[in-house]
Amino acid sequence: MSAQAQFITLRDEGGNVVNGTMITHHGSANEFEFGLGVLATLNGNDAVNVNVRRYEVSVQPGTLNFFCWGVCYEPVEAGALPVWQSLQQNSVIMEPGVEVSNHHAYHRPEGVVGSSIYRYVWFNTADQSDTVWVDIEFHSMAVGIEEQASGVRSMSIYPNPSQGNDVQFQIELANGMQNTALVVYNMVGERVSTTSLRGQEIRTRLATSSLASGLYFATVERNGVALASKRFAITH
Repeated sequence: MSAQAQFITLRDEGGNVVNGTMITHHGSANEFEFGLGVLATLNGNDAVNVNVRRYEVSVQPGTLNFFCWGVCYEPVEAGALPVWQSLQQNSVIMEPGVEVSNHHAYHRPEGVVGSSIYRYVWFNTADQSDTVWVDIEFHSMAVGIEEQASGVRSMSIYPNPSQGNDVQFQIELANGMQNTALVVYNMVGERVSTTSLRGQEIRTRLATSSLASGLYFATVERNGVALASKRFAITH
């Protein structure tokens, strides 16, 4: 995995190129779930069938993790799948120059303080030596420290599942937080809604009438970087 063929350019949610580097997310060990997305753009002139493999580089026992590529998988315990490849039928045909935003890495700290590092590798299914990678670190901290790092004091979603109703979000941010947004992704990682957040205590609503039933992910982002994420279900 050391050779970077650069057939794909990887960017974080702030637009920075992150091939062969590490992205770090800080949050509270008491948070339900952390999430980070990586944007992938195919270089060259021809379409390529691309898949993703996740390696546990260093993980905290007792935590959970999962990821999205093509579809979103169910969480597994740390150590259960040291190497986890997206199913072949869920690989994605990427077109040159078209940014693909359906990759997301998720970590559930389960109250455990410490750092968990995952390596995500994108590879050409026709030539698995053709790869690019990025490391993602989720660092969970004790209560009282995380507010300074993430800036999200609390986040609640109701009703969950929606049961035919609109979904309401209640978010409390630390003082002075700016350039934040609530971004909602569907189960394959596509962005379906973006709402700017202003103030410290925010209530906002997501209309569900035009959205399909299924799992969604609500992420508080600042300048494109995920601060906190929670999963919810829409049912009709």
